[in-house]
Amino acid sequence: MSYMIWNTLSKKWIRVPLLILLKQPGFSVSSGETNTRKVENNKGTSVSERSKPLKRVAVNLFIILLSLYCLPGGTLAQQPDWDVEITGNPESADLQFRIFNNTPAEMVLEFPTSQFYDYEVRDHAGNKVYRYSDNKAFLQAVQRVRVKSGETKIWRDQWKYTSSDGKRIPSGKYTIHASLMVKNINGTPVNIDFTKNIAIAVAQENPSFRHVELSKNDGSFQIKGEAKVSAGSFYYTVEDGHHMLKEETLVKVNKEYPNWVPFDFAFKIDTGQFPKDRPVLVNLYERDLKEGTIHHNYTLRLN
Repeated sequence: MSYMIWNTLSKKWIRVPLLILLKQPGFSVSSGETNTRKVENNKGTSVSERSKPLKRVAVNLFIILLSLYCLPGGTLAQQPDWDVEITGNPESADLQFRIFNNTPAEMVLEFPTSQFYDYEVRDHAGNKVYRYSDNKAFLQAVQRVRVKSGETKIWRDQWKYTSSDGKRIPSGKYTIHASLMVKNINGTPVNIDFTKNIAIAVAQENPSFRHVELSKNDGSFQIKGEAKVSAGSFYYTVEDGHHMLKEETLVKVNKEYPNWVPFDFAFKIDTGQFPKDRPVLVNLYERDLKEGTIHHNYTLRLN
């Protein structure tokens, strides 16, 4: 209990109002002491006036703030930190729903079904173009997820820039309305909104590369996909925005445009060269042999 009170007093939103009260004239928290001040009555005689009302207000305020922080389940002390991170790629967007247990005890998240999250994509006019839960079936039974103190639970999904009918959407600006479907925390209904709205820009579909996949293993990288390239070949480089980590390299495919043909190549690179504060990118592109210009660049992140 002493830990909880100390932890409560350390919170700025409790400490500041208490400090303001402590600085008020005539206020004291000394044990057994009652502050008085001299005032004149209507006869001009000095009398003592006790400052108990001020002390009573302070005590009541402290009790209210302490109870807000210490009440079990679903209260201020039990609300986790949560966030949604969306990373846009050339052919898809990766979503991460993260919830962090910032309390000193284990947290039990309760969901009404096996659907832990949902998200809806809307265009610039507010029209729905895609919803994760459409045409999906979920187990209609309560699910409980335990998150230990200091741990983070992550759910991942990928949106492939398609509408609900499976067709590629046009390029443009969209908004993703993402929600975590948790209803109770430690047996008490949640009282915060687990919803976020995040803007995302969808680029035009690359005419030269599609279905590109990256796999990596201890400095070895493999890239697979399909290419539709005019010269029957394309190039790739690896760079970190400041330094070229792998110079331009030619990759040949079996057929030329307008055929989509599979490609598969691999390379090794010392990951110790990777900066910690910048992304390392591999760029696939066509090059105009006459003018030397680069076309249809397709970028993947390696780190």
